[in-house]
Amino acid sequence: MNNFKRTLTLRNSVFLGLSSMIGAGLFVNIAPAAFVSSYSLLFGLFIASILAFSNASSSAQLANLFPETGGTYLYARKVLGNKASLLAGVSFITGKVISSIAIALTFGNYLFPSSHRLAGIALVAGVGIISYFGATKTASVAKWFVYSVSGILFFYIFSVVSSENFNFAIPVTEGLTTESLLLSSSIWFFAFTGYSRLATFGEEVKNPEVIIPKAILTGLGITVLIYFLTTYATLGIIDPVIIQNSLTPLKVAFDVSRFSSFSFLISIASTVATGSVLLALIPGISRVIVAMSRDNYLPTLLGTIHKKYNSAYFADILISVVVVMGILYFDVVEAIKMSSFFILLYYSLTNYSVIKLKKSQRLYSIFIAYFGLFGCLLLAGTLFLNFIK
Repeated sequence: MNNFKRTLTLRNSVFLGLSSMIGAGLFVNIAPAAFVSSYSLLFGLFIASILAFSNASSSAQLANLFPETGGTYLYARKVLGNKASLLAGVSFITGKVISSIAIALTFGNYLFPSSHRLAGIALVAGVGIISYFGATKTASVAKWFVYSVSGILFFYIFSVVSSENFNFAIPVTEGLTTESLLLSSSIWFFAFTGYSRLATFGEEVKNPEVIIPKAILTGLGITVLIYFLTTYATLGIIDPVIIQNSLTPLKVAFDVSRFSSFSFLISIASTVATGSVLLALIPGISRVIVAMSRDNYLPTLLGTIHKKYNSAYFADILISVVVVMGILYFDVVEAIKMSSFFILLYYSLTNYSVIKLKKSQRLYSIFIAYFGLFGCLLLAGTLFLNFIK
């Protein structure tokens, strides 16, 4: 069996996590969330972030015990058995492939709206080439992606907040109902699903028992702060009715802000952010495919690791081809909802795995895992009911 080399430090582990989250949903999620809950989408963002921290704590605890490639697919096999493991693997791969499609479409909508599908395909091809050269190279590129996107987002926030037409006292309870809160939270959950990406790289992290929990929670904390600041700023300058059907909501807001002449920067940021997310996402999916091939659920060829570049290159190629096919079929909002549904199922198994651990094996209170389990199931149920309406 081929194994990955441990090359990832705490620093590039944090950047891998950040690159998986900053931009995953921020550049598009505000629009569908505004459609279902108006200004109260901030409450949905809050619920999604609390649930994300619960799930991240479960991922961190399991990564501490089982620092190998595979994420919850591996954890479920170790703790719950083969059937639960297979369900976790299928849910993860399905959800993340659809997530990759949504991200590629978001890239195209901001950069080349008239040819957004072709632009998305080009992005996937570029990321596939970079992934071939391994996770260390991926983390190195991701660091500069995070710096540039964060810088542009903070300039965006300054431009909006310093505008004469900015309103600090937004009506945050407008549109708030139980149904809108649950659906908004489900949509926002998509934006945070990269927080445990590092767990799928467990076999490549140096001193994983210490680094993985710290990197996961640090990256998520920074991401939540950026998401809240950006979302609040956006709602303070533009009415949700205006952006609820927009494919480029942040650009719409930037266009009416103090430094509107620089609104092209948000297109650049979305381009870098979506590329950054895919740069960590596609290799993350391939690591789960490697784990499943080792257990003979998938062809052994997909578990092949490049001897020089330490990459799962056959799996990366397969994922890229499937994502390209999906880009030609899905629309972005549909993809976001479907991705969230499958990933909520995946994290339900993450939390349940922690619940089944012995008390001495847990790092945090079991109640956090229970909250994560029931929260994931509730939001997944909400999305399912929305699908069948």
